Amino acid sequence: MSAPRRLLLHGFTGTAADWATRCAHDPAALAIDLPGHGAAPPPRGDFASTIAALLAQLPPSIDELIGYSLGGRVALGLLQAAPERFRRATLISAHPGLTDPAARARRRAADRRWIELLREQGIGAFVDAWERLPLFATQVRAAPAVLTRQRDRRLAQDPEGLAAALAVLGLGEMPPTWTTLARHPGRLRWIVGADDAKFLGLARRVAMLRPRLQLHVIPGAGHNPLIETPARLDALLDPR
Repeated sequence: MSAPRRLLLHGFTGTAADWATRCAHDPAALAIDLPGHGAAPPPRGDFASTIAALLAQLPPSIDELIGYSLGGRVALGLLQAAPERFRRATLISAHPGLTDPAARARRRAADRRWIELLREQGIGAFVDAWERLPLFATQVRAAPAVLTRQRDRRLAQDPEGLAAALAVLGLGEMPPTWTTLARHPGRLRWIVGADDAKFLGLARRVAMLRPRLQLHVIPGAGHNPLIETPARLDALLDPR
């Protein structure tokens, strides 16, 4: 078996299993559970120290990152921490980080409410509320079996693990990576759903900042192309 080259990073409430299809036909891909998710222990310290710990654990053969949503933010954190380490990265529905202190304060307050819900009412109440977010409204177009599998994985999560992940890796805790995006020496691709207005706007801002960015907008997809348009996303992720 060849050494892994590509690290696959799932979104919040996901697990490495979200990438099972991708890994099945890409022997160079390695999917992991992010801190606080699946079998991974909760993160300790702050965003930077969690990224440093993850970086120290990576196989030395890994030189490419593929991250969706939270996984995209973690990938950006890895790029910022070790810009020469990774020759290529693909960010899917990712946020480069907040630069406005007021927006950061609002996001931290919102994440605290999610943390309280997880700790006080448990995983079931949290998942019910999380799946009602407008961000995920376009997922009604996904196959019912796919949505059921996603919900089952969410319900199997440890609520304290997810709470810790939000407290440490939430958008309100993530340092801005806009400068990293402008300067990174490797190849960067950005993938976003055409129906994901907020993140499409962010992707276009990144493209203005980095004109050589490879920007792919997927028709018929919202925030999560992994389950909404898997075939189109898979074609974009095929190694070239």
